[in-house]
Amino acid sequence: MKQIFDYASWVLVVTLWTTICFIVPDFMDNPTDGWYGQLLVAAYITACGIGSFFLLYIIGTNKYVGAFLLPIWSILGSVLSFYRIGFHTTFTPIILDVTLHTNIEEAMGVVSWQLVIWVVFNLLCVFLLLVWRWRKIGLTYSWIHAIIAMVAGTLYFTCNARLQNSLCQRFPYSVPTTIKAYVAMQQSIEQDRSTPPFTITEQPDSLTIVFIIGESARADHLQLNGYERETNPLLSKRSNIVSFPHIYSEQTHTLACMPYILTRADSTHEQYQYSERSFITLFRQNDYRTAWLSNQDLGNTFAHFPSESDTVVFANAGKTDFVYSPWMDKELLPIMYSIRKAAHHPRALFVLHTIGSHWYYNNHVPPCMYYFQPITTNRVITANSLEQIINSYDNSIRYMDYFVDKVIASLENSIALVVYQSDHGEALGEEGAYLHGIDMEEVKHPACIVWYSDAFAAAYPDKVNALIANRNKRYHTDYVFYSLLYAAGIEAEGDCATMNIFRQNDISEDTHSMGR
Repeated sequence: MKQIFDYASWVLVVTLWTTICFIVPDFMDNPTDGWYGQLLVAAYITACGIGSFFLLYIIGTNKYVGAFLLPIWSILGSVLSFYRIGFHTTFTPIILDVTLHTNIEEAMGVVSWQLVIWVVFNLLCVFLLLVWRWRKIGLTYSWIHAIIAMVAGTLYFTCNARLQNSLCQRFPYSVPTTIKAYVAMQQSIEQDRSTPPFTITEQPDSLTIVFIIGESARADHLQLNGYERETNPLLSKRSNIVSFPHIYSEQTHTLACMPYILTRADSTHEQYQYSERSFITLFRQNDYRTAWLSNQDLGNTFAHFPSESDTVVFANAGKTDFVYSPWMDKELLPIMYSIRKAAHHPRALFVLHTIGSHWYYNNHVPPCMYYFQPITTNRVITANSLEQIINSYDNSIRYMDYFVDKVIASLENSIALVVYQSDHGEALGEEGAYLHGIDMEEVKHPACIVWYSDAFAAAYPDKVNALIANRNKRYHTDYVFYSLLYAAGIEAEGDCATMNIFRQNDISEDTHSMGR
């Protein structure tokens, strides 16, 4: 019995060290307000600590295995926690990809003396813990202990989906989770795909198209669509703005939405999301300079499509939904400006994948733009009032207005087109539901805004007239594929008036509201 007590005490100490040094840093930027919020964060930290306890119990049952794995555990935890604290970044598939494709010089550029000290400190802790394990603790029938810990750990890990999700985002489970996601992404990128059939209808001498993929923006929270709050103070003053209030998304989360926006996939041709390339390839094959600029995670369902571009940039490669530090879309702007300036190409396509109105809303809005008050103060959505949630959400819509306006301002003197399409909407307390990924009508009506320059209107009056005539009609988000191509003088097979906002449509509006 004393053996078991001594070994359990050792595992508890190792777990406490792991929790303080490697798990707590993941929660240091969590927004909390008062004792209740702090208690919730403490509960999350404790839950993650318990999750590591079972792994450490298994590792330590054999002292040779422990002597081999614990130093690796320490080095990984030290590196990840250091960059989490110092740079507000976490371990993501994109970070892993960069790490695997970097050279020694670049790698040494991110190594500092502070990191070395932190790694050495934790290795010293491991050394002392291993000395304790080897000299003071004997454990008979260690294989029985390992089996019991494995069963108990498995039951704990799988007992609750929310707990499992949280564990997968924290050390040490974040390491295999990220590696698994990276492998899935690489498989998606390397998947063999065909190019959709197309014809050239015209070849513009000069044209810049910017397609902005929004996040969680609801059409009914746009001032442009009659919302009573000033959520579009800049775009509402601009000319050549066309808002589409009746866009419909059958999918309600980003991973499912993106292939339907980027490819020919729709409800009757779902296979295209797996077998065909996106509109980016068609632009590129027709002498458009293409760039994918992202401020979001890269999901395996759409990982292939950015790779079709000439240029791919991830502005915040180390950010995930579990990082609660500033994460602004404006960081995409200087990247777009510099590419435009350097390319000197008459035809260009920019795809800007924004973080937009993703929870936690305040993270994606500068404090100086917290226009609606009071705002949320806790990462747990139910710990905030409905007023706080809607205020923070509307602030994010207002910031989207600022971002889109900045993009437009850079293109005013060009033959240019800007199309903003959110991937899906957001539940804001209706029927007690929040966020997205749920089957609710509020989540299926994303915002859509189109701007065209005066020069574009002069060059393509028929397309602009059709755009304006179609503004109150109903489209699914799969309109994007055909519409962007048609605006650029490319007609993809399957294009028709019900899928193209730039085509004159004489079909009754009811046709647009039907599923395809």
